[in-house]
Amino acid sequence: MKIAVMMAGNQISPHFGGSEKVCIYTVENDNIVAKEYFNMPEHRAGLFAKFIKQKGADVVIAGSIGERARYIFDSLGIRYFIGVLGSPDEAVEKLLKGQLKSNEALANEIHKHEEGLQHHSHGHSHHNKI
Repeated sequence: MKIAVMMAGNQISPHFGGSEKVCIYTVENDNIVAKEYFNMPEHRAGLFAKFIKQKGADVVIAGSIGERARYIFDSLGIRYFIGVLGSPDEAVEKLLKGQLKSNEALANEIHKHEEGLQHHSHGHSHHNKI
């Protein structure tokens, strides 16, 4: 099994689409046998989810995941845990013990906050510049 943990710095990224990198954990017999870090490609709609699939992930862990990525993961049979923040290693250990659960309420709060930041405060724009 491969577990993709979306990261910002050395913590779980609050927003899937804002992730700087991903750590892919390879698990055999409930033990982590490898960890690989990959920088995320430039963010374009749907690209991150396809990138995760190319890396062979069966599971994704992030603070929040947008609707398009959820749809792609659902269609590919990739499970995801959202509303998860903090240490990537701790989250994976919880997953392996069957203790990791999604926190939909927290994920929704994160997503609302991130959406507000993207569209209002830090100058990021989705509009084409002329």
